Amino acid sequence: MRSLKFEAEVVQISIYCNIIVTILIKHKELSVNKLLFFAYIIRKERYMPNKIYNGNNTQDTLYKCISLISGDFVEYCNSIEFILKAIHLLEKNRIIFFENNQLRCLEEGPKHKVIYEENLFIEKAIEFSKKISDKQFMREVIQNV
Repeated sequence: MRSLKFEAEVVQISIYCNIIVTILIKHKELSVNKLLFFAYIIRKERYMPNKIYNGNNTQDTLYKCISLISGDFVEYCNSIEFILKAIHLLEKNRIIFFENNQLRCLEEGPKHKVIYEENLFIEKAIEFSKKISDKQFMREVIQNV
């Protein structure tokens, strides 16, 4: 039973490693707080049967993106453990690094296989999130979750 739990944890961490590297290659840098949220939403978005928003949405993309996890507080909090372990593993293996309170990736381009891709809507939300402080971002996440 214990090895099954360990295997499930390894799978979760490997999924988040792929998502984190993909985000950082595409967006160059992101704070830990924002990376926690977007890694979770990208993984979760893959399992949403009907997409509520798409790349055509231009108004309030960040707030609409945050609303996607409304009522999903427990699952989001449970995922934070795996995302932080993935960040630690990637940093320890010198794939990502911290610079000026931002995470950055040492890899360039598509050297790794992208498994979980962000859609255009999430891409716009990530770019918009760079315009607001981490404090404001977390305030919005907490209010909506």
